[in-house]
Amino acid sequence: MAARSACLAAMAHRGPDGTGQWAGESGGDSVVLLHTRLAIIDLDPRSNQPFEADGCQLVYNGELYNYIELRDVLESKGHSFRTDSDTEVVLRAYLEWGEDAFERFEGMWALAIFDFRSGDLLFSRDRFGEKPLYLMEASDGLFFASEIGALQALSGARLSISQERIHTFVAHGYRALFRGADTYFDEVSIFPAAHVGRTQGHLPKTRPYWQPQLAPREMTFEEAAEGAAEHIDRAIRVRLRSDVPVAISLSGGIDSNVLAGIAVHRHGQALHTFSMLESDAAYDESAAIRSAAQALGTPHHETRVSCDGFLDRLATMARFYDGPVPSLGMYLDAFLSEAVAEGGYKVLINGNGADEIFLGYYDQYLFWLAGQKGVPDFDNLVMDWQNSLGAHVRNPILKNPRTFIDTPNERGHLHLNTSDVQKFLKSEVKKNFQEFPYCDDMLRMRMLNELLRESVPVLTWAHDSHYMAHSIENRAAYLDRGLVDFMMTVPSRHLIRDGLTKVLLRRAGDGVVPPEILGLKKKLGFNAPIASLLDRSDKTVRDRILADSSFWDIVDRTAVRDLLNPETETRGMDNLLFCIVSARMFYEACID
Repeated sequence: MAARSACLAAMAHRGPDGTGQWAGESGGDSVVLLHTRLAIIDLDPRSNQPFEADGCQLVYNGELYNYIELRDVLESKGHSFRTDSDTEVVLRAYLEWGEDAFERFEGMWALAIFDFRSGDLLFSRDRFGEKPLYLMEASDGLFFASEIGALQALSGARLSISQERIHTFVAHGYRALFRGADTYFDEVSIFPAAHVGRTQGHLPKTRPYWQPQLAPREMTFEEAAEGAAEHIDRAIRVRLRSDVPVAISLSGGIDSNVLAGIAVHRHGQALHTFSMLESDAAYDESAAIRSAAQALGTPHHETRVSCDGFLDRLATMARFYDGPVPSLGMYLDAFLSEAVAEGGYKVLINGNGADEIFLGYYDQYLFWLAGQKGVPDFDNLVMDWQNSLGAHVRNPILKNPRTFIDTPNERGHLHLNTSDVQKFLKSEVKKNFQEFPYCDDMLRMRMLNELLRESVPVLTWAHDSHYMAHSIENRAAYLDRGLVDFMMTVPSRHLIRDGLTKVLLRRAGDGVVPPEILGLKKKLGFNAPIASLLDRSDKTVRDRILADSSFWDIVDRTAVRDLLNPETETRGMDNLLFCIVSARMFYEACID
C-alpha cells in the first residue's frame, strides 16, 4: 500500500482533480490499476478512474476527441451510458469492437484495460505518440506508467542509466531518440505509438493498428486545397471540445495562426492566446504576434524568456522529462507552460506537426525540387525557391537547390552537432542516421520520418513532460489521422506553389488570418542563442557543470572544460553545447 501511495503522489501533477485505484486477480496474479485525474470532459466524479463497465477496468490518459460521434454509434447498438465522458466511450467502444476500436478513435491516449473475460491486460497508444506509456518488467511483475518516476515509486527499483542513449544524444542530438523502444534507463522501454498489445504478466506482444500509406491520386490543386481545408477544419473543431476553458499557443507564424483563426472566426470559440517573446532581435516575433492577436480580437497574454536560473531550470525540467531536455526550443517553450498555468488554463492547443504534414522545412523544399526535376518549368521553380526560402538558408548543404538531385542520399544537414563531436566523447561516434523506408518517394519518406520517428515524437514527449508538470493538457491540432490520411493522397506537386511552402495550410486560413502572415516566405521559429542563457564567464556556472559526476564516464571533461572557457570560439556549436549541458543537468538532478 505504501508503494501505491508513493506512485499516486508521484503522479499528482498529472492529475490533481481526483485519484482512484482498483485491485483484482487473474490466474493467481494480482492486478493493480492506479489513476490520477485531470478533469476536462464531464467534470463529475462519476467519470473518475479506474473506470468499470461489464467487468472490464480502464485506466486512461488523454482525450478522445470524436467521443460524441462514437457515442451515437454505440447507443444505436444498444449501449447505455451513465456519464457524459469520453472515458466511458473508450471502454464501451472496446467492449463493442475489441481491438478494432482503436482504428475508430481520433484523439491522444495511453491506456490499459484489464479484460476479465480473457484475463489479459491490454495496452494501446495513440497514432502519433502524444501520450507516453512506459513499461518495466521486474522479478515481481510488470509495471507500467505515464512517467518513469511513477514506475520507480511503484516498483521501488533503482534504475540504471542508459549510457548508450546519453552517448547518442550528445553525439547526434534529439533526432535519434525515438527510433526504437529504449529510454534513458536500461530497465524501461516505451510502448510504441499506433500499437496495441496484450499481456498476462510479461512485456506485451504488440502489433500496429495504423500506419500512413502514401497513395497519391490524380486531383487538381483546387481539389487538394478544398479537401485539406475540410480536414483541417474538422481536426480543429473536435479538438476544441472541452468542459473547461481552452487556450491556444500563438506565434507569428502560419501554423498557430490558421489554428487560432479557424477556432475564433469559423467556430466562434472563446479562447485566450498565449505567446512567448524572445529579446534577441534575430528571433523576435513580437510585431507579427501582436498583429495576429489584434486580428483575432481575443484576450492575449505575452511572456518573455528569462536568462535567470538556466541550470536550475534544466535540472528541474529533467525530473519531469526523465531525461535531458532535448532542445533549446523545448527549454524555451516551458516558459509558456508556466504562463498558461498561471492563467488558470488546463487545455492548450498548438500547431505541432504542420511542417511535417504540409511541407514546411528548408530541406523538404529541396527534396520537392528534386522530385520536380524534368518538368518544363523547372528553372522557374528554382527561381521561386531562390526568392523565398532559399534567400534565408544558412546551412551550406542546403544553399544548393540541386543538393538532392546531385546527391540524393545526402543527410548531413540533419546532424545537429558538429563534425568534430568525437573529441567530446570517450567512445566511438558511429554514424547513426537511419531512415525508415515508409515509401519510395524521397520527399514523402523524409516527411514521414520527421512525423513518426524524428521531430514530432520529440515534440510530443517534451510537451507532455513540461505541460503535464503544470497539469495542462496539450493538444496538437494537426496530428489528426483523417488529415494525415488525406494528405497521403495529395500529389507532391501541390505541396508548394509560387515559392510558398505549406500552401494547402495557407489556403485553409484564407479569410481568417491576416494576409501578411499567410504570405510569409521566411520560416519562423522560436529559438535563442545559448550564449544568452549560459554565462561561460561565470566561474560558478562552469564549476557546477564540471563537478564530479558519472557523466564524465561518457563525456570527456577536459574537452568540455575547454568548450566552457569564455575565450573559446563556439560559433556553430550551440546544439552540441546545449546537449552537453542538458545531459549534465539530467545527471545532477536524477542520477548522481
